[in-house]
This record gives sequence, C-alpha cells and structure tokens, in this order.
Amino acid sequence: MVLIRPYCPEDLEEVVQLWWRTWHETFPKLTHPQSYTTWIVRFRDEIAVQGLVWVAELENKIIGFVVVMEQKRYLDQIFVDTRYQNQGIGSMLIEKAKEACPLELNLHTLQQNIQASAFYERHGFKASKLGINKINGQPNY
Repeated sequence: MVLIRPYCPEDLEEVVQLWWRTWHETFPKLTHPQSYTTWIVRFRDEIAVQGLVWVAELENKIIGFVVVMEQKRYLDQIFVDTRYQNQGIGSMLIEKAKEACPLELNLHTLQQNIQASAFYERHGFKASKLGINKINGQPNY
C-alpha cells in the first residue's frame, strides 16, 4: 500500500535521485544545464525549506513526491518514478497538494510534456499562458 507522508531530511538523497532520474527519462533529448550536485543543493536549501513536501512511499522506498509553495499557491514539483506511473500515485500526490491549497493551486509544466499536461487537465488544471522555464530555458505553460 502506498503511503503519503511528510518529507524528512533523511529522504534527501532518495528524493533527488528519483527527481533526477525521472526528469531525464521523461526528457531524454534535453540536456539539463544544472549538475546533479546542484539539484541536491537546490532541493535541500531552497525547495525543502520554502515548500511543503510529501513523499509517496511503497515498501520503504520513495516512488514519488510533491512540493507545494503554500504562500504562492503553487505546485512547484511533482514526480513519480516512471515504473510506478499510471497507478494513481500522482493523483494521490495532487490531492495532497490541493488539501494544502484548497482555494487555488497553480503550476507550470514544459509544453513538450504532453503526458503531464493531460494528467493536470484531468485534475482540473488549465493551460493559461506560455512562458519559458527560468532554469532549463524550455517553453512551458
């Protein structure tokens, strides 16, 4: 059974490994401008400090996570290990995010991430404006 629980600092390495691996599996033709070490520092010093983070755990293994910037009502990150996608785990994480920000929740996703866009639309999100991701330079909604 999948458990959704709050992130703790001991989860850092496992969460960032999942984040890095899943991002690169999702976008195999993109080269991310930041190193793995930079991802660790960013998650530890920015994301986990500023956001509310929950992890999805199955048999003591982290298989997904979600980050909400509560003050901004912003879903900052949501990733599910590619081996566990399409099993309802992302939906569980989205529901947790919506509980944290019940009045409004916004997000951005890369335009080329068609699977994620469809997932967000199924959960009531709508594409509104086009932009550029400030970290990887890719077009996003």
